[in-house]
Amino acid sequence: MTSWRMRVLRYMLIFALIIVLLFPVYWMVLTALLPTRILLSPSPPLIPPMAEINFDSFWRVFELRPVETWLANSAIVTSGTVVACVVLATMAGYSLSRLASKFALAVGYSLFLVRLIPATLLVIPLFMMFGAIGLNNTLRSLVIANTVIIVPFAAWLMKSFFDSIPVELEEAAHADGCSRLRAFLIIVLPLAKPGIGAVAIFSAILAWGEFTFARTLIQGDAGVTVTVGLVSFVGEYTADWGALMAAGLLSVGPMVLLFILLEPLLISGLTSGAVK
Repeated sequence: MTSWRMRVLRYMLIFALIIVLLFPVYWMVLTALLPTRILLSPSPPLIPPMAEINFDSFWRVFELRPVETWLANSAIVTSGTVVACVVLATMAGYSLSRLASKFALAVGYSLFLVRLIPATLLVIPLFMMFGAIGLNNTLRSLVIANTVIIVPFAAWLMKSFFDSIPVELEEAAHADGCSRLRAFLIIVLPLAKPGIGAVAIFSAILAWGEFTFARTLIQGDAGVTVTVGLVSFVGEYTADWGALMAAGLLSVGPMVLLFILLEPLLISGLTSGAVK
């Protein structure tokens, strides 16, 4: 087979894969834009009739539910989780990489074992602990719970980035009179920007989409996050599919925006520190 045929076949496979991956999102958009009677018909259209498209579902979700409060709560929890995970994972990853010892590896593996425990097994102990210290039904409890789950894997992710940074760069900085902390801040940390960006995106996606802790640790309506709030559109006998998909699309938007904002960080850190 000639090279151009291989290239065409490769592009066709990529295009088919993109269609398969994006089709659920496309159907969410259709569900949000079309009336329910059309979607629940025996033969729902793949290409929407333009005359039937409307944005009523997007306006209706704000009338039916406090979606803006859900988004604000999720943003607070996600922001706190990202900051805590980036700071803790960076320090833990650097320690595992540069201060390697049998004890450090044992601690690292014990951290990783925490990530293997299902969240459903941790939610009851965390609920009891937060109740004892008065943190139940607060957004801070969600930040702490999410951090406990995310940091172990994020620390090992940062360790792999620090392992790829030559130790000789720090040794040269030490020879010039830099302390370990200063060498870490001005030499190692700029080179670790791709890892920091990856950890931030990884933490944000998991914290934004977390459901188990948000459902269990928060009682009442004031602290409801968007993942818990979306469930309220599904009733015992019926579901408002248009409003549900519209709210779902609104909840996806912040994560898409975050990825767009952090993508330069993932790329710029590859070489920025090496030329300083």
